[in-house]
Amino acid sequence: MRLSRRKKKVPRSLVINRLEKVSKDLFRRYYELITELVSTSPGVYALYDSDELYYVGKSRDLRKRVKQHLRDRHLKSWTHFSFYLIRRVEHIHEIESLLVRISSPKGNRVVPKGKHRGPLLGQLKRLIRQRQKQELKELFDESTAKPEVSRHRSSNSRRTLEGLVSHRKTLYRNYKGRKYTAALRPNGTILMGKKKYSSPTAAAKAVVDRSQVNGWNFWYIEDVNGDKIRLSKYRE
Repeated sequence: MRLSRRKKKVPRSLVINRLEKVSKDLFRRYYELITELVSTSPGVYALYDSDELYYVGKSRDLRKRVKQHLRDRHLKSWTHFSFYLIRRVEHIHEIESLLVRISSPKGNRVVPKGKHRGPLLGQLKRLIRQRQKQELKELFDESTAKPEVSRHRSSNSRRTLEGLVSHRKTLYRNYKGRKYTAALRPNGTILMGKKKYSSPTAAAKAVVDRSQVNGWNFWYIEDVNGDKIRLSKYRE
């Protein structure tokens, strides 16, 4: 028994037909024949000066629109044209706007606006502000959440630093354009240069030279995947 196969539904093309790079002289001579082909279809069109795009426009009736350009201010500026017949007339404005914005033809004095400006630019600005705020917080340790600081201090005290790593591991930090490294040892001490520190905060103060700094948030360490994470979030 043969099973019937369901045919895949092919989406209909937005552009239903086209006529590209036709010369102005041919259009003048055979306007009636071109009219029969185009009929009263809506669409967008392009005028070219040789191979250079000169003008992009739209019309609900393309044949009439291009004929107008045989006697308006654009007459001496184009040599060839292209038609693109669009299935739905409500799309021609957005297509024209998109083409003009991308190509900026010199014949288009006004850039048409799209139907919808869209929220992407505003969303991008918000994401950038969030990212910059987080970067400033990481670069300058501008942590203002007191409950978060107190939680780290209670759970990551000097006693929990001891045994945090089973072998010597490197601590990292970029601060004011300079890279700093220190060695965290299994016994809980941190060696930076020739000096030894008993806590990550003490080692951090040697770098930033100020009293208010949280060493657990200041230093970074590589996890098992090789990613650098804050020391406060590190667990073997």
